[in-house]
Amino acid sequence: MENLWITLPALAPDYSGVCSAMFDLGGICVIHDASGCTGNYTGYDEPRWYGSSSKIFCSAIREIDAVLGRDDKLIDNIIKAGEELHPTMYTVIGSPVPMVIGSDMKGIAHEVESRTGLPAFGFDTNGLGLYNKGIAMAMTELIKRFTKNQPEKITRGINILGSNAIDFSANENAQDLVKRLEDWDFQVIGKLMMGASIEQIENLAKAQVNLVVTESGMAAAKLLKRKYNIPYVVGMPFGDSEDVREMLEAALLDGEDRVLKDASQDGEILIVGEQVLCNSIRRAILSQRPESKITVGSMFGLDKTIAAEGDKNITSEEKLIELIDSGNYTTLVGDPLFEDLLAEDSSIKLVTLPHVALSSKLYWDKMPRLLTEEMDAFLEEIIGKEAFHIVA
Repeated sequence: MENLWITLPALAPDYSGVCSAMFDLGGICVIHDASGCTGNYTGYDEPRWYGSSSKIFCSAIREIDAVLGRDDKLIDNIIKAGEELHPTMYTVIGSPVPMVIGSDMKGIAHEVESRTGLPAFGFDTNGLGLYNKGIAMAMTELIKRFTKNQPEKITRGINILGSNAIDFSANENAQDLVKRLEDWDFQVIGKLMMGASIEQIENLAKAQVNLVVTESGMAAAKLLKRKYNIPYVVGMPFGDSEDVREMLEAALLDGEDRVLKDASQDGEILIVGEQVLCNSIRRAILSQRPESKITVGSMFGLDKTIAAEGDKNITSEEKLIELIDSGNYTTLVGDPLFEDLLAEDSSIKLVTLPHVALSSKLYWDKMPRLLTEEMDAFLEEIIGKEAFHIVA
């Protein structure tokens, strides 16, 4: 019964991650489904959708199409849409029905590309994987297709890997991060994927270092390290941001990868959410109160290369409830919907940090700006005003 979720809603799926990654690139994205999956993405997983001009379409597959395997109908409709909208590329994205009938998404994309002359991508997503894997899949395919080898590096050039609206929401978080790096005298080359362009992706290899800000950027970071020998640093500059800055400076000097993580210790604070952001929150708390005992948990898969020993891979609602009820923690940090998991007599203090992947539009306009005084207030709420100090 591990996969039975009774209280919490379903998590954002892989096809939403692909669409989110492709959002800013000016292409046509077609989710091959009967309309429900497209509605899930545009209505519940994409805070930038309302008022945008992003070209997200549904194939509106019907039972007879599934029975007869009418891929030709889908291809013709995609090409007709392109003739009217003049996209930069095409992306064809799978859902549960194409998975069941065995649709070849890459083959469909290949046919679209051969007939239009524009780049086309096919993703065998199925709605069973999670959004971060969809983002990672899209980023790596874009890098393989567009990134060019560069004879020279840009001094202090940096790529941001993993910025996405499902983790960052649609406020100024992505822009604040760019400004922070520019204040540190870095030149931002690629912003993957919030604010990205094909030109940026082509020039990624000019960077001297990559900054990975969510787990969804790890696959791209490893690919760029392997192909272009660009070292990466994993972390977000919360609170006392000198930690991330120092790691970036060190990576420029020795070319070694670095991960912002600390030992996991049960006994006080449980932080549940996106893994890199949670690691960075833990570091920010420890910089204020070193004696804190903090455990990070992820409901989206735990990447062991960036996890501390003792961090939790929370694979179900039931496992999260077990952790909450274990008596090991006095503070829970995570999405506001976690309140529904607390027993009436629970003494656990809940400090909320909305996550679009879980609570969707209910709280996506409540996401704080992570590199401003709003984050300071969030940290102060966790550790208490008496222990909190703002680092100049």
